[in-house]
Amino acid sequence: MASPALGRRGASAPAPEGLPPGQALARPVRAATGVSLGAAGAACLVELTLPGGWGDAAPVVLVAGLLLGLPHGAVDHLVPGFRSGRRPAVLAGFAAGYAVLAAVGWLAFRAAPGAALLAFVAVSVWHFGSGETAFADLRAGHPVRRRLAAALVVGALVLLVPLVRGAEETAAVVAAVVPGSDGRLPPELTAVVLGAVLPATAALAASLLAARRWLDAAELGVLTALVLVVPPLAAFGVWFGCWHAVRHVARVVAEDPGARADLVAGRLARPLRRFAVQAALPTAAVLVVLALLWEAAGGWRAFVATDVPVLAALTLPHVLVVGWLDRLESTGTGPGGRTSGGP
Repeated sequence: MASPALGRRGASAPAPEGLPPGQALARPVRAATGVSLGAAGAACLVELTLPGGWGDAAPVVLVAGLLLGLPHGAVDHLVPGFRSGRRPAVLAGFAAGYAVLAAVGWLAFRAAPGAALLAFVAVSVWHFGSGETAFADLRAGHPVRRRLAAALVVGALVLLVPLVRGAEETAAVVAAVVPGSDGRLPPELTAVVLGAVLPATAALAASLLAARRWLDAAELGVLTALVLVVPPLAAFGVWFGCWHAVRHVARVVAEDPGARADLVAGRLARPLRRFAVQAALPTAAVLVVLALLWEAAGGWRAFVATDVPVLAALTLPHVLVVGWLDRLESTGTGPGGRTSGGP
């Protein structure tokens, strides 16, 4: 595995002549690394040092993390345009396909909520884990490589461990998502998940240390502390909103040809403003839907329960977009061209 990634830049437009390859991604990736490590470390410190730790605030952290992470996929529909020169037909066709896939995902929860929830968890494990390994490859200056075992370990660590640790807290949510279920996970599942994921995480950390990938190993340690020390609901909120989403935004910002000159020059504020403007309308539309759901929900558990199918519906096309980017990056044609060197 590897976690974040310094390094390459990708888009269809070539990087300006004379500029060193990899610089467009370098600034946002450094920033994303700092934000994610700082947020996870702060979450652990709060739990370990303050009386009562997160206590009753853990559900609030979860909801805040879900909302904070919402915009990270809001410009997915623009990514093909970044690569193809923003041709209207391409953008329109991609946006339509994105909407259709999202609708299919939402309808799956209506038709078979139990199976849809299991599929959503499985897809999310892969998406979270492969996002980390891809980010690490980019930071190291490598083409993105498919590392199945490492991706599954990291994805299971950040999703399945909080899920089984917080089984009591999530039971009401699962029961609401899957009518007729009490939402309780089999007691044996906790032992199976912890007994498999934690040793696999230790083995992965050892392999990273042996390869002298110090930052990757340190990040894996921070993530392990986050999911074991911080209350499960808060841990997932911090992971989603301040780690996973932030790192995806770093990649997408570097994809935008209009942001590349600023990024190469080390300026991040204007590219982030561009991203915020591009993400504003799609994010606002989803927030309106969530506000209506909240109005009808009557409590955070019911809100998260109604939020899950919406997030799952948006996740399906988002995962495909990220997978497509990873495939392009595997050829070394990322933001700004192929990197030179790298470990």
